[in-house]
Amino acid sequence: MGYEPMITENERDRRTAAWLIETYGAEAVAEAETRIAGARKPYPSNIAKVLGATLPEALKRTENAAARQKLASMRRMLESKGG
Repeated sequence: MGYEPMITENERDRRTAAWLIETYGAEAVAEAETRIAGARKPYPSNIAKVLGATLPEALKRTENAAARQKLASMRRMLESKGG
């Protein structure tokens, strides 16, 4: 299996990726991406496991403004499909 860059699909992934790079450095994170075992994908949470990192609780919470923005986007998408 070849190298796959880190997958960031949502705001939590972006916060986690930024924290990993800030805490461990870009080189260590990039190297950890290459060491993901098996069929696991290079999501920030899997890279954190390779690094032995314990993620702070604050990374798990989405800010209210970001959550409201995401919900508004989902509503617009549903409205456009519904009618």
